Amino acid sequence: VATLNREDRMFREWLASAVEHRSQHPKDRIRALFLALRDRFASEGYCGCAFIRASIEFPSPEHPVHRTARAHKEMIRSYLKGLTTETGAADPAMLSEQIYLLFEGAITASQLHGGVCPADHALRAAESLIIAASEAIT
Repeated sequence: VATLNREDRMFREWLASAVEHRSQHPKDRIRALFLALRDRFASEGYCGCAFIRASIEFPSPEHPVHRTARAHKEMIRSYLKGLTTETGAADPAMLSEQIYLLFEGAITASQLHGGVCPADHALRAAESLIIAASEAIT
C-alpha cells in the first residue's frame, strides 16, 4: 500500500506537469493526456501500470492493495470527468468514461505489447469522440 501511495503521488505530479502545462483548453488537455502517455510509454524503464498489476495480484475488492489501486483509478476518472465537463460536451459523463477506457486500454496494450502505438491509436479515437461530443451540442 505504501508503494502504491508513493506511485500515486508521482503519477499525480507527472499528470499535472505533462497535461496541464501543455494547454489550458479542455479539449487540448484531453489530447495532451494521450501525448503524455506516448511519452511515458517511450521512456526508459517504463514497465506498465503498477495499479493494474496490483489489482490483479490482489483481486479481492476488500483487500487494502486493491482498494488503493481502485482509488488511484477513481482519481483518474474524476480528473477526466472534470476535463470533459469543461468541454461543453452534451454528455460529459459518457465522454469521460469513453476517454477513461481509451486511456486504460492504451496502458494495458502498451504493457502487453510494448511500444507507443497504443497511445497513438487511443489519441485518434479520443479525437473522434471529442468531435462527436461537440457536434452533439450544436
